[in-house]
Amino acid sequence: MSDGPVRPAAGEHAAAAVHQRVRDGILSGEFRPNRRLVEEELAAELKVSRTPVREALLRLRQEGLVLQNRGWLVRDHAPEEILEYLEARAEVEAVSARLAATRITVEQLAELEALIGQMEGEPNRRLFNEINGEFHDLVTEAGGNRVLAGFARSSKINYWTFSTPVLFTPDQDAVVDREHRELVTALRGGDAAAAERIARDHVQHTAEIIAGSLGLQRHS
Repeated sequence: MSDGPVRPAAGEHAAAAVHQRVRDGILSGEFRPNRRLVEEELAAELKVSRTPVREALLRLRQEGLVLQNRGWLVRDHAPEEILEYLEARAEVEAVSARLAATRITVEQLAELEALIGQMEGEPNRRLFNEINGEFHDLVTEAGGNRVLAGFARSSKINYWTFSTPVLFTPDQDAVVDREHRELVTALRGGDAAAAERIARDHVQHTAEIIAGSLGLQRHS
């Protein structure tokens, strides 16, 4: 793993650190669907014992990111599942954006603007996706509600890590860029209703693109 070993820690702290590291690897696409995760190898690489590794993998299983079948595997989700995740995230991000409209700081707004600038015209799709994730995480963080932030983390799953690829056209990317800027404009103006609507529509548009790409029928 590119981030290096987990620093020595005791008990639940070590398990939490391993959980975060492996979860990040799955969500970033570093660990692809159906990849085998070997406890001994992870423990050696992260310089911890097998106990926190097993605890972390058990937690990831509860979150639906790994399977236990004669060992551990990164779970490959069905296309329909990603639409359910996006349906849930649309509501979480909408409420977070509404709260952020009255709580966001000048520094957070500047960071959102910078992230948009990095995304626009970025040819590397993986890098674009990582920056996009940072953008959405920051909006959720700006909402200032730890419970919502927890829901956002638990429902975070990225369509680009699945075995079935979903490709966005340049026109669709342009819509994503425009919606990001509209959201920041609403946040900057303190318009909670507009921020909520834009955030919800933005995630729903992504779900529509995925459904169309995979030939799925979305429920209205």
